[in-house]
Amino acid sequence: MAQPLKDEELCKLMVDTHGARFDGGIWDAFDNEVVPELPEEPSIADLGCGPGLFLFDLCQRLPAAHLYGFEASETMLDFAENLSWSTDNPRLRNSDLSLGIPAPDRQFDLVSMNFFLHQFEYPLPLLSETLRVLRERGLVWVYDWVRRPLSEYLRFWELDPGLPGGADDPSLAYRLFASHNRFTSEDWRYVFSQAGLVTVAELPRAGGQHALSILRRQPH
Repeated sequence: MAQPLKDEELCKLMVDTHGARFDGGIWDAFDNEVVPELPEEPSIADLGCGPGLFLFDLCQRLPAAHLYGFEASETMLDFAENLSWSTDNPRLRNSDLSLGIPAPDRQFDLVSMNFFLHQFEYPLPLLSETLRVLRERGLVWVYDWVRRPLSEYLRFWELDPGLPGGADDPSLAYRLFASHNRFTSEDWRYVFSQAGLVTVAELPRAGGQHALSILRRQPH
């Protein structure tokens, strides 16, 4: 079966909805829970970085950070490379992360995944790789979809800013439903526990349709 969205369409969707997804509540959580745990010049990896807007935000907030973006789509990487970076561009790498994270052990103080991990039917290998490249006291940031009933999911897309293209194609939200509604909140907690992660903070978003989890490795 064909993917619901082409790369160009998905890139536009991510760009158009970025401001709604990454509002003040998200950055309050980042400032309160993440920033105090980071060194002065943190090394940060964004897995499935898409069009690079989260990295772009980090560049403004943490100008001394060393930023890395891993993404399989050339369309997304082209968009990211053409952003107006205020400092040196992050190191962007075309990577199929189902094959592993192309980075040395314990390189990063923070590994982020924004609306990415839900794409994996079996996410434990990627989370294991995340722990491999995470420093001992590092944090993992997972901001993603949470399974909700179809009726609630469809209503979610009726809210501003809506689903780009949804008015012209009413089947689009239905076709996106399966991938966006893979795991419940309880499922995510179980997955993280199985991977060897403990929750530092959890923030439900968008009426429960999204959730942010900030995690660290389980103590030995």
